Amino acid sequence: MVRINAVFDKDMIEEIDRMGKENKKSRSALLREAAERFIDECHRQKDEAIRKKKMAQAITVQDRLRKKSKKWNGVSELRRWRDSRS
Repeated sequence: MVRINAVFDKDMIEEIDRMGKENKKSRSALLREAAERFIDECHRQKDEAIRKKKMAQAITVQDRLRKKSKKWNGVSELRRWRDSRS
């Protein structure tokens, strides 16, 4: 582990110490846990943004295909293809 120095407001340190006492954790353990949760949340938000971007791209492609195909009926096409194979 690496030791760092950080500057906090006095009120925040008092709250961290109070929470540490309640949870039987040291100040360092509490701050480490908070940092880990923050990092995990940042990764989750990044992954969610990527997922939303991919979904938006997929919707755009579907809309373009729908517009291009006009009144094409996929079910009818599949039935016709299936019937031609029998």
